[in-house]
Amino acid sequence: MSLLQGTLSLRRFLVLGPVPSEEDLLQGLRQDCFRPFEDGLEEERMGWCDWRNLLMVPPEAEWVMQERFAVFGLRLDIRRVPPSLLKAQTDMRLLTLQKEKDLAFVGKEARLSLQDEVKVDLLKKVLPTPKVSEVAWDLKGGILWTTASSMKTQSALIALFIKSFGLELQPLAPLLLAGRMLPHVPVESLMALDPLDLTLENA
Repeated sequence: MSLLQGTLSLRRFLVLGPVPSEEDLLQGLRQDCFRPFEDGLEEERMGWCDWRNLLMVPPEAEWVMQERFAVFGLRLDIRRVPPSLLKAQTDMRLLTLQKEKDLAFVGKEARLSLQDEVKVDLLKKVLPTPKVSEVAWDLKGGILWTTASSMKTQSALIALFIKSFGLELQPLAPLLLAGRMLPHVPVESLMALDPLDLTLENA
């Protein structure tokens, strides 16, 4: 787990709402654990997994709770069919259909239906690309640390978090962090502060 070793980039979120009980937290992880793709046109899947191994779902309870932290992983799988391959395969199917049925033309609806059939067949052969973002939730401090760096992954984390636990995540921006560290200072005063210019002028 990169949260425990090596170098990494972290994002912090403020968890808004009451801390769930241990059983409710584990139930949320079980309820929305990662599940493999099924037949169909679905191209993305997400869910919780164990922080030690992305194939361990749902996360093992004894490894989730780490003193004041709940530690787990968000797995996001994406499978894509290259557009050029989809077009080529669809065109070949259309040619075969026209020859078999002796058709001079195939309508738009039939083309789209055939394209969906081809896409389903190809998606079955495409290996998904998994990505795991680690999550460490400080249950006492109300702060969530994660390795989710892209906006797409962060959006997935926020959406699944509220679905599983009924709690919102708010990015911990500098102004919000300053407000938490200096609760006696009015928000208006913090917003009125000017950035400190550390550049040196040539003498």
